Amino acid sequence: MIYASYMDSPVGRIYFQSSGKGLTYINFRENDKPIEDHEKNEDEHIKLAKKELEEYFAGKIKAFTVKLDLQGTDFQKKVWGKLLEIPYGELRTYAEIAEALGGKRYSRAVGTANKANPIPIIVPCHRVIRMGRRISNYSGGLEVQRKLFEVEDISFGDITYIKKHQ
Repeated sequence: MIYASYMDSPVGRIYFQSSGKGLTYINFRENDKPIEDHEKNEDEHIKLAKKELEEYFAGKIKAFTVKLDLQGTDFQKKVWGKLLEIPYGELRTYAEIAEALGGKRYSRAVGTANKANPIPIIVPCHRVIRMGRRISNYSGGLEVQRKLFEVEDISFGDITYIKKHQ
């Protein structure tokens, strides 16, 4: 059974899905609404994710304990595992993640896997930037990424936003 719900947050409405084994999906886009009767379809994973995200946005927690049921390729799961190792309030580059996975030649693949992250915030893809302190294409949008930087007290005044085809 798929469980689904949503919550309003400082970064807008967040949609959740769970497999019953763990959280599988978070999305900021309203066009991906969960099933209509959301409250009756919450499981313990969604309830805990909501509670922990409320605490995260309030500055009360720096790590999440909600169980995840990550669904993707083996390589994507390896990348997402590395994202989970990035400490709260710190940034890494795609190249650093790639190096940790065996070499800089994986930088583009890391970027692709980062973009495909099904559980943003909890799997902190917002903490990954390009070399030279540049960002682009965060799934929730630039404003959401900046808000997450503010929550984690990450200085972003010197970070440059680049357009997709620049």
